[in-house]
Amino acid sequence: MHPPTLGQLVILAVLLLGLGTEHTQAQTGTVRGTVVEARTETPVPRANVVLRQDDQRWGTSTDSTGTFQLRVAPGQYRIEASALGFQTQGQSIVVQAEQTQRLSLALAPRRYSLNEIVVAGRQGRTTQSVSTVQRIDARTIEQQDAADVSELAPLVPATHVQTNSRGQTILYFRNAGDRQVGQFFDGALLNIPWDNRVDISLIPASVVEEITVTKGVPSIRYGANVLGGAVNFQSRTLDAPGRKTELTGAVGTADQRRATVTHLGRTEQWDYTAAVQYSARGDQPLPRNATLENNQPLDDRRVNTDRRLLSGFGRASYRFADGGQMGLSLLHVNAEQGVAPEGNATDAQSRYWRYPLWQKSTLILSGQTPLGTNTSVRGAAWGSRFAQDIADYRSVQYNELVSTQQGRDLTAGARLIGTQNFPLGSLTLAVNGLTSQHEKTTIPNGPSDSSADSTTVFQQHIVSAGLEYNAQVHSQIEVSAGVNLDGADYPETGPFPERDPFYAWGLTSGVRADLSERWALRAAAGRKSRFPTMRELYGAAIGKFVPNPTLKPVTAWIGEIGIERRTASFSVESTAFLNRVKNTIGKCTVRLQAPIDACSVGQRSTLTPDDTLKERRINLQGARIYGLETTVRWTPTDALLLDGNVTWSHPRGITENGRVQRLDEKPSWLGTGTVSYDFSFGLSLTGQARYTGGVYARNEENVFVTLPSSPSVLLNSRLSYDLASFTDVVGGSIYLRGENLTDETVYIGLGLPRPGRSFRVGVNLTL
Repeated sequence: MHPPTLGQLVILAVLLLGLGTEHTQAQTGTVRGTVVEARTETPVPRANVVLRQDDQRWGTSTDSTGTFQLRVAPGQYRIEASALGFQTQGQSIVVQAEQTQRLSLALAPRRYSLNEIVVAGRQGRTTQSVSTVQRIDARTIEQQDAADVSELAPLVPATHVQTNSRGQTILYFRNAGDRQVGQFFDGALLNIPWDNRVDISLIPASVVEEITVTKGVPSIRYGANVLGGAVNFQSRTLDAPGRKTELTGAVGTADQRRATVTHLGRTEQWDYTAAVQYSARGDQPLPRNATLENNQPLDDRRVNTDRRLLSGFGRASYRFADGGQMGLSLLHVNAEQGVAPEGNATDAQSRYWRYPLWQKSTLILSGQTPLGTNTSVRGAAWGSRFAQDIADYRSVQYNELVSTQQGRDLTAGARLIGTQNFPLGSLTLAVNGLTSQHEKTTIPNGPSDSSADSTTVFQQHIVSAGLEYNAQVHSQIEVSAGVNLDGADYPETGPFPERDPFYAWGLTSGVRADLSERWALRAAAGRKSRFPTMRELYGAAIGKFVPNPTLKPVTAWIGEIGIERRTASFSVESTAFLNRVKNTIGKCTVRLQAPIDACSVGQRSTLTPDDTLKERRINLQGARIYGLETTVRWTPTDALLLDGNVTWSHPRGITENGRVQRLDEKPSWLGTGTVSYDFSFGLSLTGQARYTGGVYARNEENVFVTLPSSPSVLLNSRLSYDLASFTDVVGGSIYLRGENLTDETVYIGLGLPRPGRSFRVGVNLTL
């Protein structure tokens, strides 16, 4: 595949600009205005604005300040504004030659959206949530210039993005444990059930319109295994009739290159989206002063960190006359990448891995329909196929293959949500279920391997059912309460003995008080569980782990109290949270020469040169995580945006003997500050700083040590020019982005530094 180069895209832009100059010479009038949210009067970026006259239509989108402009011939028109999560608003206007018609359109939130799980508007708080719900809008996502979802995750407060020694990039909210966060795309589970997580660095960002994050006590709508929170990536769609085509391209240091083509359309009954994305990079830059004792043969690049990704997405939905809707979408990702070896590990303990194959295909059928005046039903069903090959090499030269492990997963899932409205509230019934089969095949390679290929099969079923009642007990007070029952069964366990199913109960409760138009208080508490995954129970990770089929489910009591203040230009929210977790699943290093139960995390192990070390997952007695998360957003002028968040937390684990220990790679401090300014002539400048502190990691001797770079500060910047500032024929921008400007060495684990300084230049065109 040969993606369009940046030069080709720029030439196309110049040609289109030439056509635009000829077009604007005709006599026209101007329609200029703003689109705002009705309740708060805050601007709505990237809202669709359409002018209609008979069978003709002209369209555009609002910028970051909610402003739009159209030039058309004089006459009478119907103007309509719409945005995802809002009701369409319109009015009739008259355009006169050589004059400017100014207006403002206010959009009211829409309660339901087909490809969302939670009941919500597009920005601000969720209308039926007493827990923390945060939303990242389209404008913010666009300014990240992201190739994959992992580059969007840092936008979410209290979120730690971690690339582990397997090369998987995982996100954590409020220092939640591993495999505790549910990740969804258009309401379908992205997590691969074998491991209950997914590498978000291999999920394309080009099709993501909005991100909705639920922290604290997740709703029963999300099903099982989400005690650490849930995130839904919502695909792009148009909310008003029209068509739009977007072209993006970028090149950068370390052989970065990417290109995307996206087309969106909508008629009175249909809407559709189609997108293709290609991105690639060479080995990532090595930061200055990175001290890696082993496994780093290159001087300026981190060895074996290259990646190539090709993805395609298609979605179509139909709206019925009674308000119902049905949609079908398909996401396919095909990638290959290397895994950075741990720079502190010896040859005997290192993983020299590559993923020559990483494929994930997900088909989603979703719909909603009203059943009378006060009843509605929403649902989704999905099927996915996941294929992954792990190539295990003998050394850091990656020229001698030891073995290849093939994993093939087939998963089918469904969700049904029924809501009955009453005079004082609503009752919701949610049923979730999935079944998954994992086949693992090990293919020996090399002169010393003579054993036959081996294939093992594992299977699991996970179900969840819950009831949740939301009541408006006062005009300013909302309460919520819910119960759920989750279950997990493992009918096929490969060579291991059968085991009994797991069952766990949960509850949710909360209250929200809107003290005034600006102030609100909320509190929530509940109980959630997570079942051990098949990989935790039975996986050996090509010989690195000792399986532990006796693991117990993780349970947690979760609580939070929050206060928030919101105005048209300023918002601040502060939330104190507490998680008390039982049977936390942790890891320890064991010696095969010693009894397998001789595993004591936090106590130093005496090692000898003859020891063979393995990792083993164990249940700790529990964990306590408490902290404070604060977010602030201020727009003192239409051009200036100040946005920041800081989270302090105290993560601690408790071993079986009651010993208190730190938790592996969980930062005590996380903070992000962003400053953005839009100049009047189309230039925009953004600066961002991200702070991480108080991070510890467990070494081979089972002792927790401070990561060498903790604390650390990463600085990023973006300079862009809005093409709409000098033409209304083609939209978009040209940008220059810098990451880790000071080339700081920041470790995400022992021997695993983040990339060093990099730059890229790109263009986004809207036709």
